[in-house]
Formats: sequence, C-alpha cells, structure tokens
Amino acid sequence: MKQFFLFMLTAFFTLASASISVGSVEKVSGSVKVQSENSIKKRNVSVGLEIQEGDLITTSKKGSALIKLRDGSSVVLDTSSTLHFKSSNSAEQTSGKVFYKITSRDAQNSLKIKTPFAIIGIKGTTFIVNTTANASVILKEGSIGIQSLKEEFELYRKKVQEEFNNYVSHQQSEFEKYKNAQNKYAVAESTKEFDLEAGNRVSFISNRVNEDAWSQEDDAEFEHFEKLLKAMKH
Repeated sequence: MKQFFLFMLTAFFTLASASISVGSVEKVSGSVKVQSENSIKKRNVSVGLEIQEGDLITTSKKGSALIKLRDGSSVVLDTSSTLHFKSSNSAEQTSGKVFYKITSRDAQNSLKIKTPFAIIGIKGTTFIVNTTANASVILKEGSIGIQSLKEEFELYRKKVQEEFNNYVSHQQSEFEKYKNAQNKYAVAESTKEFDLEAGNRVSFISNRVNEDAWSQEDDAEFEHFEKLLKAMKH
C-alpha cells in the first residue's frame, strides 16, 4: 500500500510538472539554441524538437529557424533574434526580426507578443516585428492591436494620400518640401492602444509612433521571409 501511494504521488508530481508543447521546429539553418525554463544551459536546436512553454529560442548571426505552432501557424526567426514562448497564447520577442503567419483565432485564444516597445494582440494575420534599433511592425494581412507598455503613445496617423499629394503640389522650394515631409502625418493623438490595418507599418521612437503606408522596402522584407519560409518547408 505504501509503495502504491509513493507511486501515485510520484506520478502526480511528474504530470503536474510536465511541460506543455506549443509547437515544434520544422527547419533550422546555422546555429540556433534553446534554453528551457528554470535552466541556465543552452542546447542546440534540431529539426523535430518540441518547443515547450517557457522555452527561449535564440538564433546566431547566421542562424534562422522555422517553428510550426500547434494550430498550424508559422513563425520564422531571422538572424540574431530571440523569442521566448511563455505559453500557447503568449510570447516575448526581445531582439531581431521575426515573421509571424498566424492562423485565425477567437478572442479567447488570441496570441499576444510582447516587445521592448509594445504588446501586440493577434487573432490571425501575417506581419513582421523588428526589435532592432529601427523598431517597427509591418502588417501584410488582417489587423492587429498594439498596446503601450507604459505611458500613452503619441500616435501620428498617416494623412489620406490624395490630401497629402495636393499639399505637396503647392510647395516649391527644397526647404518647403522638407517641411512638408514633416507634415505628412495627421495631428497626433495620445492613446494607450490602437489598431493597425493591413498594408501599413508603424515605427517606434520612444513613445512616438509613426504610421506609414506600405513601401518597396516592406515588400522586400516580406519577400525575404516568404522565400525563407518556402525554402524551409522543402
């Protein structure tokens, strides 16, 4: 009886402490490391590795990784990137660039990504988060909610393009054109959170947020990641 009790007690604690899988590694290029929760040791990441809640994934200067989440979503870590999987519905990106292609989710199971400059709420969309010195979020599909970590954002929404072009046409000198470039945004609004729609990008400088339309550079960014994603799937 005593042995049975000890067996059941051991089984209980084993199950209680078992980690929950959030996804698995589909492809790895270069050096990629994983650090499990409550561990100081970093291990090499290999294809097929189950990513558990609490795992911290880090790519080297020449490393990248494709992770498939349990719901079929794809996450691609570019070089010199770090992503901490807190749970199935939350992660923290502290460095680098990460491409997210998230399948549709209901409000209860929406994914939240914490960054050094904001918390991003996702129900299903495709976007890139850049946490380098040029902090930005570029959205290709769907919509996302962006929430401040501390004080309110000073949000500068883009002006309607036609209105902006008409304004530009009345400017003559280079100096006036420069001044106009500073006036391409609407009047700033103070807010703790806002929504970003597809085909736009936002950049972060302290608590100032600039919204801009999609650019050729953004096209190139997505092309880079989509090629990487396609190559990693083969």
